Amino acid sequence: MNISNYIESGIIERYLLGLASPEQEDELLYLRRIYPLLDLEFTAAELRIENKLMEEGPLPPVKIKEAVLQRIKLEKEPKERYWSGYNPYEHTNSHHHTYIPIDSFWNRRITVSIWWRCAFIALAVTAMALAASTWHFCHRSQMLEEILFELKVPSVNQPASLPAK
Repeated sequence: MNISNYIESGIIERYLLGLASPEQEDELLYLRRIYPLLDLEFTAAELRIENKLMEEGPLPPVKIKEAVLQRIKLEKEPKERYWSGYNPYEHTNSHHHTYIPIDSFWNRRITVSIWWRCAFIALAVTAMALAASTWHFCHRSQMLEEILFELKVPSVNQPASLPAK
């Protein structure tokens, strides 16, 4: 196969533009594994198409540019706030309550009282204590059942008492 004729046929450009048939796509992917020159030409064709689109393509509306820049600014803002000495524990809504700010996925600010955090920790400790005590009493109950069972049913190893005469 003459690889230069294959490259000049425009199959790579058709593939990149999504115009190649499934058979042509399979053939191109197979030949790319065999001929390293096709990989180089593939990259060059991508750059040619990209440059052509950048030169001749229409410019996006200014509103889109402003929206994208605004979104980038909003995404960078929380990071800059934390790196610029912002202390989330200093945020207070009143003199008696301390709130912890939580930045959510949708860039909304949620504040949670520090007392809810303490209540959650207390609840977790209580749940662990209940689980430990339940395990302890279950274990003790099993031990008592074994002792009662041994008292009711004599063991095989114990000598039987002799009958009275």
